[in-house]
Amino acid sequence: MCSWAGLVPGQNESAGKRKSSKTKKGNKYLRSALTEAAHSVRGSKNYLGALYRRTASRKGRKRAGIVVAHPCYVFLIIS
Repeated sequence: MCSWAGLVPGQNESAGKRKSSKTKKGNKYLRSALTEAAHSVRGSKNYLGALYRRTASRKGRKRAGIVVAHPCYVFLIIS
């Protein structure tokens, strides 16, 4: 399901080393809604907020939004 939403990383690997690549194109409306929700959680004091802050410090705010949107979608499916 996360692949359909476009929240999975692209696979670009050579000689066992993972290279950076774009995420998949998915449902643009679902992806943008989840990304917006992920950006709104950045100041909260829970797992998702901590994940956002850790990732944003290393990779930037936009990448952190996609990283946090993935578990948000998984939580949405499970509940």
